[in-house]
Amino acid sequence: MISEADVQKLQAIHTTEPSVLSLYMWVPVDVSALPGLPARADELLEVAAEGVGGRQALKARRAERQTALALLDVHAREWMGHTAAVFASHEAGIATTLTLPCLLPDRAVLAVRPHVRPLLVALQRCPAFQVVVVDRQHAWLFRITGDRIDADAWPAAPGVRSHRFGGWYGLDSYRVNDRVAELAHRHYRDAAAMLERSAQVGALPLVVGGHEDSVPAFLAALPGEVRDRFAGSFVVDPHTMTPARVGALAAPVIESWVSRREQRLIDQITQEPPGGLAAIGVNACLSAVNQRAVAVLVLPVGGVIPGFACDSCRMLASEPDACPHGSSAARPVPDLLEEMAIAIREDGGEVVAVRDPPGDAAARLRFPLTRVPAAR
Repeated sequence: MISEADVQKLQAIHTTEPSVLSLYMWVPVDVSALPGLPARADELLEVAAEGVGGRQALKARRAERQTALALLDVHAREWMGHTAAVFASHEAGIATTLTLPCLLPDRAVLAVRPHVRPLLVALQRCPAFQVVVVDRQHAWLFRITGDRIDADAWPAAPGVRSHRFGGWYGLDSYRVNDRVAELAHRHYRDAAAMLERSAQVGALPLVVGGHEDSVPAFLAALPGEVRDRFAGSFVVDPHTMTPARVGALAAPVIESWVSRREQRLIDQITQEPPGGLAAIGVNACLSAVNQRAVAVLVLPVGGVIPGFACDSCRMLASEPDACPHGSSAARPVPDLLEEMAIAIREDGGEVVAVRDPPGDAAARLRFPLTRVPAAR
């Protein structure tokens, strides 16, 4: 699967010519469909070559095409049921593959660097996350990354003798039940502290599972920083669960959490008054990126928009004559959305992908724009 480190490593690659092939393809589960993958890859490559010289460009990239097809042939069965990413460049000396944790649109791009926007989409919309399943005496920690589930059972909390012990007029039973509640509360606090100390997992979204009474009790014990990561919960019997069952129950919780975050961001942007801290539309977002005013950039999951970039002043534009250094300095780029995403990340901003952003692109700004170009 993929990580932020994978994206950064790919972003560091740069060539003088558009000689880096990035290919994203869904590999079906049906074995009988695998022989059709090379033809599908060629269709995507022809579309990618249209913006950088057509068939002549594709012919010039024969080595990259052969590398991509060879990697498909070798790894297709491993990738079944996943979107696979293939990066090939003879000039840069790369032949790299990755599998993505969620379904994304098929795409091929020829450019001077790897096309990483689908990787950013996958990291955001299908994130790695933690699941904690608790009862009164036990806690299990799961880290879920795509199809991979890593489990860790924490030490059991100390218990008391049988809950059925009654004593005279139930007085000892009352004391036992009170002691059980006290030990459970201590166990939840200890489990929450262990979760907080799990620094190696980073600030991942957190899902909590367990019995109906144990989940709210554990949530009440969470410290503020951990509670801020809480994405949702589900009910499960810890003594009959399996890692696969935990993953199946947690997946829709994370999906709902991602959707809620996206919708809150879109609402914030669309409710901002004109001239405020929002930009809606590709041209407005281009202006915001060029002014380095973007805090959060909202882009569509799919699609590419060709445009131009100036290597001297970093300006991005939909037309070559928009650059102050003249049209001769404007380098064609296959996807302005990709260029905007990379620029924002380099400036310390955040990139969020949604299925249908307002105006095809939108942004939450650090400061109001001084100028906004008219839509073309």
